[in-house]
Amino acid sequence: MIKRVGFHRELGGHNAPWASCPSLRDAVRGTGERDEDQIVAYLESSTEIYSTMGAERDVITGDAWIPGAGSLVTDGTWLWPVELAHYVRNHHVALPGGFVEHIRAGGYVSPAVSPGQVRGILGEQMGWGTPDGAASPRSVPRPFFTWYLPAPTGTSSRALLARLEAAGLSAAHPLTGALIGFQETAESRRTPLVGGPDVLAASLADGRYRDVEIHCWMGPDQCLAAQVRRIGPTVQRFTFQIADVPEADRGQAVAALVRTLDQDAAHCLGFVIDRSGASEGQDWDGILTGSGGRLAVWPDIVGIQRDRLPSHPELAAAKPTEYGGLAVFHRRER
Repeated sequence: MIKRVGFHRELGGHNAPWASCPSLRDAVRGTGERDEDQIVAYLESSTEIYSTMGAERDVITGDAWIPGAGSLVTDGTWLWPVELAHYVRNHHVALPGGFVEHIRAGGYVSPAVSPGQVRGILGEQMGWGTPDGAASPRSVPRPFFTWYLPAPTGTSSRALLARLEAAGLSAAHPLTGALIGFQETAESRRTPLVGGPDVLAASLADGRYRDVEIHCWMGPDQCLAAQVRRIGPTVQRFTFQIADVPEADRGQAVAALVRTLDQDAAHCLGFVIDRSGASEGQDWDGILTGSGGRLAVWPDIVGIQRDRLPSHPELAAAKPTEYGGLAVFHRRER
């Protein structure tokens, strides 16, 4: 069973009976641990397994905003709310001795958490799934918008972020100006993104990072998660989880992404829009940029490079439209 830390009554308890949780104010101290900076870095660099939108004010002072408050973070042994790092850094909130010793014993390096561990922890904490494994949070289709672009430079990354912001999707939180995200190396070493858009642009262009995860904000309390994955040395895949946006606002989110893509259509290597998420499990990397894969489940719209069409006879009966260097196919009516 996962150990819980930092679930205080002022923070709502995070699925625990809030009245039974300890008070955050009682944990505030005048000074922190001798290695508080390293402890905070550990809290921030561990794996975020459940993300929420928006920001909440610091409940001690009422002045600072904490982006993503309510999200959950784990190292596979302990689980804590993402805002715990803020309160340890700014108010020297006391942590259980066992947790502090656990961090020190690991050399302040948070271990990688496998997808299986994530599913198990979420199932335990959220009540997802059943003992016989009949349900899983990953079994629910999630609407998404994915596009493929050449691996960017710092300049092209900054230009892309500027286009997203102009379309109404800001990588920096509108109130705090902070990034909410992580960068991960091929060796699964995750570190938080700290800084502004220039830091994010540099991470997107840095070949050391296999994955970069960010939130794109449509307003102070609404965002969608985005994952940027390097597919080989020359291609990056951008996936935006439009499932994170209320259904009534998904059209607005998709329109903003389309506007962004339209500004550089000539360089797009392929894209998928799936408002139902039915094709989420399909090998889009292989279909659109890799060595093959058959399109077996149709999304709403898919754009594929025209020179790849001979490899996909399943598209022969459909009539495409042109988009830059792509042939674009819409879901076939039954």
